[in-house]
Amino acid sequence: MSQANVEIVRALYEYFNRTGGPNLDVFAADFEWHARADFPDAGTHTGHEGLLGLIAKWDAAFDHLRLEADELIDAGDHVVVLARIRGQIRGTAQKVELPEVQVWRMRDGQAVEVRAYLTRAEALQAVGIAQ
Repeated sequence: MSQANVEIVRALYEYFNRTGGPNLDVFAADFEWHARADFPDAGTHTGHEGLLGLIAKWDAAFDHLRLEADELIDAGDHVVVLARIRGQIRGTAQKVELPEVQVWRMRDGQAVEVRAYLTRAEALQAVGIAQ
């Protein structure tokens, strides 16, 4: 099931970049997104409502927002994603590219949790993979 999890997460990034929103069918009702402490949206965003609220904050801050998954690492019921958040600060010409490493926890084909990390080493340690 782990390679299937990688493909589900990859498809979620593609869906977001096509539509500007999440495919809620693939997010568990009790889903949690744990944003990095150094980001303005720090904290835990719970459920579909929390996820939609988080995306609304991103949308309010950026034009041309894209989430790029540069590398996806199979970690069983987790998927580690080396990602970039790209966009343009709303109302300006200033482009932004923020690296982020995310650990997605999957259950029965659905995303149940994302934890964001600053480094690959932190994320890999979180899922028990030695560098």
